[in-house]
Amino acid sequence: MKRFLLLLLLGVYPLFAQEPKFYLSQTRADLGDAVFIILETEGGAQVRLIEKEWTGQGIKAVYWGTEENTTIVNFKVYRKKLIKYRLTVSAPGRFSVPEIEVEVDGQKVGSGMMALEISPRSSSANKSSGFFSNRYFFSEETEGPEDGDLKVLFRTNKDQVWVGEPILGFFTLYYRNAIRPYIDRDFSSSIEFPYFRSEALSGINLLIPEQVIYEGLEFETAVYNKETFILTPLRKGEYSLGSTVFHLEGRQQSFFHMRSIKTIPSKIFVKDLPPPPTEFKGAVGNFKIGLEEYPKAGFLGEPFQFKLTISGNGNLSSIKDPLLSVCDTACYPEITFLQTRQQRDFRELGPGEFGFYLNHSYHYSVLPKKEGVWKPEDLKFTFFNPGLGRYETVSLRFPGIEIGPSRPKQEIATEDTGNQGGSFLVVSILLSFVFAGAGAFAVLTLRKKYQAEVILKRLDLWIGSKRGFVLKHSVMTKGLPEEEASLLASWKSDTAPLTETYRSLGPSSRETLLRISRWLSDKLKEEESE
Repeated sequence: MKRFLLLLLLGVYPLFAQEPKFYLSQTRADLGDAVFIILETEGGAQVRLIEKEWTGQGIKAVYWGTEENTTIVNFKVYRKKLIKYRLTVSAPGRFSVPEIEVEVDGQKVGSGMMALEISPRSSSANKSSGFFSNRYFFSEETEGPEDGDLKVLFRTNKDQVWVGEPILGFFTLYYRNAIRPYIDRDFSSSIEFPYFRSEALSGINLLIPEQVIYEGLEFETAVYNKETFILTPLRKGEYSLGSTVFHLEGRQQSFFHMRSIKTIPSKIFVKDLPPPPTEFKGAVGNFKIGLEEYPKAGFLGEPFQFKLTISGNGNLSSIKDPLLSVCDTACYPEITFLQTRQQRDFRELGPGEFGFYLNHSYHYSVLPKKEGVWKPEDLKFTFFNPGLGRYETVSLRFPGIEIGPSRPKQEIATEDTGNQGGSFLVVSILLSFVFAGAGAFAVLTLRKKYQAEVILKRLDLWIGSKRGFVLKHSVMTKGLPEEEASLLASWKSDTAPLTETYRSLGPSSRETLLRISRWLSDKLKEEESE
C-alpha cells in the first residue's frame, strides 16, 4: 500500500512541472457565461503581456488578471501562475478563439488554434415571477439595467482642502436593478488630476456604506480597490478629479454585454495657505519632532551620529534637511547630513478618519572640533495645520554632549584588539589563505555594483519627473506587467535616486529592481534603433 501511494505521488509530480500551456475554462457555454482562456505556468516564471486585448471574428479576449495557486504534494510545495483572458462574444455561434501570445521568461508562448461554442441562453430560467425575476434575471430581449442604473464615481475623503494637504481618492461603483457587475478600468484612458500630484497605491481595502441615496435614488455600492490614490493639490482653485473610463459587464444571473462608461469626477475646492512666516518650509499637516540614538558623550576628532525624527500625518515632501534648512548657510560646519529614511503606514488617524501616518528620520554625523560641551541651538519646526487653519511651531531642545580630549591611537587600538595579541600569528596565517579568494570576490562584487549603478542612473534619467500613477502608466505602455510597474512606482521617490533606494532594499527586491531596469533599458534601446 505504501509503495502504491509513493508511485501515485510520483505520478502526480509531472503535473506540476509542465511547460507553459494555454487552455479554455470551458469549450461550450451559454451566452453570458464567464469563459476564460488561461495560460498556466510555473509560479516563479516571469510573465510579460504582449497585448492586453486580442480580437477575432465576432469574439474578443480581454486581459482579466493574474492568479497564483499553491498545491502541496508529498510535503512539497508547487506554485502555479495563471494568466487569464476573458472571452466575450456578441451572439451565439461557434468561434475561433483569437490566438494569444505571452512572453514567459523571455520566450514567446502562443495559444494556438482553439474553438468555443456559445449557445443561446435558455429562457426557462427567466420565466419565474416575482421580485427576483424582475430585478436579477433578464430575457434575451432585454439589455440589462439602464445606463442610469450604473455609475462609477471618483470620491475623495474631503471636498475642501488646503494647498499641500494630501487627500485620499478612489473609484466607487454605484449600481441598482442588477447583481454587482464585473468592473475594471480602461488603462488606455488616462486619469485627469489637474494641478494635483498623484501617487497610486495598491493593497489598501476601503469600506463605505453598502447602500447610498444618490440623486434621490437608492444605489448599492462597491469600492474599486485595485487603485487608491494620494493626491496633493499644488495650487488653489476648484477642480474636477478622476475623469476616466471604466468597463462594466453583467454577471451570469444578470448578464449584459460589456459597456464603457465615463466616470463622474469629484468636485474639490483648494484653499490657498495664509501668508507664511519666514521659517515655514512647506510642511502641511500635524507633526511632532524628536531625537533618537543621541549619545551622551564624545571625543575630539571622533565622529558620532544621531537621528532627528518628524512624525505625524500630512505632507513632508518639501522637507529634505530640517536641521540645516533653518539656516541661510550651514550653521554647524561640523554636522554632515547623511540620508533620509521614510516610513508610511495606512491607519486610523482619528475617529472615522483614515490616512497615512508618516515617520521620517533624518540621519546626521558630527565631527567635534573642540573640547567642551557640544550643543546645537534649539530647533524650531514650523508647519501649517490644516485642521486648525493656522501655522504652528514645535521646538526641540538638544541635550549637551560632553566632548573629551582626543584618545591616543594606541588606546583605541587596544580597545579593539584586547588580549588577542597571542592569536595574531594564527589569524594572519588564516587570513593569508582567504585574501586571494576575497580579492577576486571583491573585484566581481565591485564590477557588479558598478554595472547596477550605471543602469539605475540611466533609468533615473529616463524617468525624470514621472511619479506614482504617471510613472506606472508610462512603463506599462512599454509592455511592463502591471505588478512590476506598481513596484517600480513605489520604489521611485522624490527624495532619493534609484541607486540609493537599491541599497536600502532586500536581496530579492534588489534583483527585481535590476531585472526591471535591464528590461526597460533594452526596450528603450530597441525603440531608439527603430
